[in-house]
Amino acid sequence: MARGGAMKRGWLFSLLGLLAGLWACQASAAEKVTLFVTSEWTDTVGIYRGEVPNLKLAKTIRVGRDPHNMGISPDGRWVVTGDRLAEQVSVIDTKSLERIQVLKTGRHPHDMNFSPDGKLLFVCHERENFIHVFETGTWKQLAPIQVGVDQHDISLSPDGRELWFTVTNRPYRKWEARVGVVDLTAAERKVAWVHGTGNAHDAIFSPDGRTVWVTNGGFIGHAVPWVNVLDARTRRLLGTIKVGEYPFHTPKRGRDGYHVPPDAKEMWFSDHGTSSLIAVDVATMKAVGSVPVGKAPFHIAVTPGGVLFVANHDSHTVTIIEGKEKKVLGTLSVAKEPHGLAVRAEE
Repeated sequence: MARGGAMKRGWLFSLLGLLAGLWACQASAAEKVTLFVTSEWTDTVGIYRGEVPNLKLAKTIRVGRDPHNMGISPDGRWVVTGDRLAEQVSVIDTKSLERIQVLKTGRHPHDMNFSPDGKLLFVCHERENFIHVFETGTWKQLAPIQVGVDQHDISLSPDGRELWFTVTNRPYRKWEARVGVVDLTAAERKVAWVHGTGNAHDAIFSPDGRTVWVTNGGFIGHAVPWVNVLDARTRRLLGTIKVGEYPFHTPKRGRDGYHVPPDAKEMWFSDHGTSSLIAVDVATMKAVGSVPVGKAPFHIAVTPGGVLFVANHDSHTVTIIEGKEKKVLGTLSVAKEPHGLAVRAEE
């Protein structure tokens, strides 16, 4: 009996081991993605496909002059890129991998955000005092939002009721508010100004939507390590934290962060000063890790499995990072001066 029981236990452990091994293989199966990367130098969007991290160039699409920021619709159907010096937005069909529409904008279109339901596209300008609104799919231009100042980056609240924007590219005065909020549900869309931030660069909602994180230093070469954390409801300053030497961006919904889960515990910031990605704990507002990347990292896109892509402008590469383990999976050589990213999960 003892021998038979031992044999049965051994068989059972072997079976459990086999099942665990199969589960591990399935859990660690590589994601299949399509990655879109703007190149400011070549005026193109590079399209890379494959299993992470082994992506290969599938196609290159020519767009307008100086393609900068990039966004992807919530359903992954459309990718848009702001062609700053062409004063337009290029729309790419992610199924045909063709540019199917050009949206004329004002001067220097910079950042773009889709509404949470994907029905609207908002485009801000560095050289205009209004924000364009387009109907997704028909690409019909709707009534613009007059804000009275040039804008740099924009964010939509998770419920789609508020539009936040930052003001940069002009001399900073300490008494001046550089973050504005527009109530999109109001009949008269007035700007409510938020004080307590510095020379705001980008404003990003936390994964749970409760706070807004504002990076500073709106000019290249003007390194500012401080990130302001605001209560999204009251708009009061909760704290100011140091993140590296010059943090720029973090994935955000509406642009490149759809796959960040609402219960995510960390936010990742690209830092020019240390050429790294820095992870910050949302609850404690403290840095909990960093990963070295290329020179001048800008935008970050994330996959459903938590893999991060970061565009390294001066290294002409995209670093691929396993977010949970905080380790580099690979480096992708891309066209010169990459800036914006968008990632689509594939079957």
